[in-house]
Amino acid sequence: MRLIALLLENDFLRMLFAAADDEPDTAVSWMTTLIVTAALAAGLIFAFKGLRKYLADIAKRKIWTRGQTWLMIFVGLFPIFFALLAIWYLNRDYLTFVQIGELFTGTLFAWIIYLVLVILGHLVSPWRRELV
Repeated sequence: MRLIALLLENDFLRMLFAAADDEPDTAVSWMTTLIVTAALAAGLIFAFKGLRKYLADIAKRKIWTRGQTWLMIFVGLFPIFFALLAIWYLNRDYLTFVQIGELFTGTLFAWIIYLVLVILGHLVSPWRRELV
């Protein structure tokens, strides 16, 4: 939590969450929600891909093309948006202090975190050849 509070003191991140400046605890909580949602989505995408590869009956189906890999990464962006939208709408503090603009900039921020995690995960895993 302390690291996230320090990140929010950065001018760029403060610009992303300008409306939440009135309530710093809400801004830290929103930033934590973004990071956790992006990390969970990246983990679920890796688990899904690993399960599909494990359950493949022949070796040819265990090899994914670049297009299949990028499509799977792209499809992972939608659950992030819908999860953040639901969390934002169901939490009274977020609905009050985090405006619709900050919802969309936060979603974009979560997407960037997700993409970095998924790409780094592919680069350090045996699946790196399916990415590039």
